[in-house]
Amino acid sequence: MPELNESNVRHLLRRTEFVDRETRVDELLALGSIGAAVDDILAVGADPPSVTFRAEDENWHRGEHLKHFWFDRMAHDSARPLQEKMALFWHGHLVSEFGKVNSAELMREQIDLYRSHGLGDIRSMVKTMSLQVAMLRYLDNNRNEAESPNQNFARELMELFLLGVGNYTEADVEAATAAWTGHSDDWETGEYVWRDGRPKEPWEPVYHDSSIKQFLGVAINDGGDPRDHGFETIDVILDGGTVPSGADNVANRGHATRDVAAEFLSRKLWIDFANEHPPAAVIDSMRATLIANDWDARPWVRAMLTSNAFYSDAVKNGLVRSPIDWVVSMLYAFGERSANVTPTWLMNSMGQEPLRPPNVSGWKTNGYYVNASAMEARARTCQSFNWRASREYWRTDGTGYLQMRNGRLTQAALIDRSPWPDYIPAMTHAEVVDTMLDLLELQLDVGTRQRIVNHVANGSVWDRNDALLLILLAPELHTA
Repeated sequence: MPELNESNVRHLLRRTEFVDRETRVDELLALGSIGAAVDDILAVGADPPSVTFRAEDENWHRGEHLKHFWFDRMAHDSARPLQEKMALFWHGHLVSEFGKVNSAELMREQIDLYRSHGLGDIRSMVKTMSLQVAMLRYLDNNRNEAESPNQNFARELMELFLLGVGNYTEADVEAATAAWTGHSDDWETGEYVWRDGRPKEPWEPVYHDSSIKQFLGVAINDGGDPRDHGFETIDVILDGGTVPSGADNVANRGHATRDVAAEFLSRKLWIDFANEHPPAAVIDSMRATLIANDWDARPWVRAMLTSNAFYSDAVKNGLVRSPIDWVVSMLYAFGERSANVTPTWLMNSMGQEPLRPPNVSGWKTNGYYVNASAMEARARTCQSFNWRASREYWRTDGTGYLQMRNGRLTQAALIDRSPWPDYIPAMTHAEVVDTMLDLLELQLDVGTRQRIVNHVANGSVWDRNDALLLILLAPELHTA
């Protein structure tokens, strides 16, 4: 078991709760072991609150309201933010996108599913997600009919959601597609519709293909409620299937799909929370834990977070903060509500915006967010936060201040100095930087801090407020 110390606890909190809040650092250090600290982080509430939309708002404004609500949950309002972190993971893995779904209410329903079940029964969550109208619309399963099959959802369920590329054949895609036929939605109301369960015109076909199929070596569609035939494909993948001999992934041919799926999901989780190089031994342990606990996510996540590898230098230094993670850290540092700062307007340029994954494969990680345009968007967002903090700084009556999470740094304190001819500032250059860091509840590496102190020393007292922007631009604030 890894050692319980401040470095490990801060790392654990940044990766699971977005920010290493000082109160949480103290709480976890008092628990006696990393295992107990992880258990505390995993103790999320069962029924998280949901956003309420105003009746007068248009769909776009409701979507923005949902983003702001979610950001505030991540940064301020959740006692155990891992709940939101896991929802974000599933949102980037079991993907739908606001633009195509075209309904803030449907996106709220899906995000709320991931928030309430993201640490629970993965099998149950995937089944529920599959028939939510957001997913029916996003992967076109609302247009999947026996006489006109649409393979999008059935293919991605295997390729991107549960099994991974190359672990099935085209015959399996066709069989799964048939099993998922007949589900649709009412575009006006956003309600789910079973197309063979409503009155039809004489010319209308049967929409669901109920013929028996072979899927990953198992017979499906063999009687029972036709509305449940699609669920059978999930059960086969997670329990009784076999990677066929004709699958492109030669190494996995003949393997139980249960094992392949558990390894696939474990790699995805590790890459999102740790780094891009999953250790084989840890993945083996996570896979075994997931299977042994019948697809319960909580012990699976715990296995990752209590592994020695998770606290290695390679992991601690191996992940760039995603734009969402980074914006959450800025909201926390300044104690700002998302709607007051509107951080989402530059997030697409950063490479990640809530509710808008670029495609069905979700967002990329790490180096994807380090390029000129993405970092320029972060710099402009830093300027926005800096402006919010400084908007009262240049009051002409001498009462100006910088506003940060833990209080104010007044203009008077920054510019106060001894009389002519010495003009020695009352606050030392180091005190200026350290006070800002304390008020932001941030830490910098020794070298970075000293460079900002040197910048303050080389300017006048009238430029000392500029140190705030330099802190926000510091490289370590953009790593997880």
